Amino acid sequence: MENRTVAYLIVTWNNADIIAGCIDSIFAQAGVKSDVYVLDNDSSDDTITQVRKYRKVHLLKSTRNLGFAKGNNVLIRHALRNPDVQWVALINSDAVLDTQWTRNILDYVDGKPSVAAAQGLTLDYYDHHIVDSRHIYVSKRLQGIQYGYTELVDHEAYYPRKVFGVNAAAAMFSRDFIEHQPDPDSYFFDERFYMYYEDVDVAYRALVAGYDSFFVPTAVAYHMGSVSAKKNMKMYPVIMTARNHLAVVYKNTPWRLIFLSMPELLKGIKDFLQQVKHDHGVKGMRKVLGTYVIGLLRLPMYARSRREIRKHTRLGSNYMMVVMRQEGIR
Repeated sequence: MENRTVAYLIVTWNNADIIAGCIDSIFAQAGVKSDVYVLDNDSSDDTITQVRKYRKVHLLKSTRNLGFAKGNNVLIRHALRNPDVQWVALINSDAVLDTQWTRNILDYVDGKPSVAAAQGLTLDYYDHHIVDSRHIYVSKRLQGIQYGYTELVDHEAYYPRKVFGVNAAAAMFSRDFIEHQPDPDSYFFDERFYMYYEDVDVAYRALVAGYDSFFVPTAVAYHMGSVSAKKNMKMYPVIMTARNHLAVVYKNTPWRLIFLSMPELLKGIKDFLQQVKHDHGVKGMRKVLGTYVIGLLRLPMYARSRREIRKHTRLGSNYMMVVMRQEGIR
């Protein structure tokens, strides 16, 4: 493993107060050659000044906020110019890695065919007894869910396994998967999403194309959780989740599964709106409802992506449903 080069990619936006912890944890990774790339999305604070303190970091600066999806696509293109890079680690600026995170993931996936991605056990940054994410799955309501979110840690119950997908807050992706995307309109992340739900979209694409994703519990990371968005725009995560939800479903899900899931899908949207009303009031709920309408009107722009993804689908809808909805496959 010491001969492998991993590219670590970080997209920043007004993260001057936290970026050092993230970068320090990357340079502390055991037994791996690392390339570290940071793209700053036109921060107005001292983020760039903080990043420049690390001479080995490749810093890219944008004159506008490209968002999470496009920002990472830009970094991936730069990182893969190095032919030695076979793995790309996407690390949120508000995440910190245990020193063995990289080693434990690569040790587990070594020799496995058709690996798309892997993530470790991501814990709450502020309380290491609480889980932030073990992986992602799709519920009966066709909603992307962080598995294990807010549960108490139980290390004895965790085991490495195949899962639907990984949470991009701290995850590893293979060069092979990145270079074999079935969606002609997505280099890797779908830039039409801007941010939120893009990792669910990627997980779908990996699954239908016959790639595997894994949960490796011995690889531990710590995540604060949507720091940039929460700090700068209170309702932004909710709005973008509502807008992108239907796009992910339409792009990737077989019609049979959509039809079977429709009652639960509609109930899920209703319950989501009720939760928004509770958290943000009637005005906030109406705004999110309007966002769902916008998301519905945007669906035709994904028609070509859906056609091409369906052409590359290697799995039956029954097996897809099993992988999407359960905890994981041994």
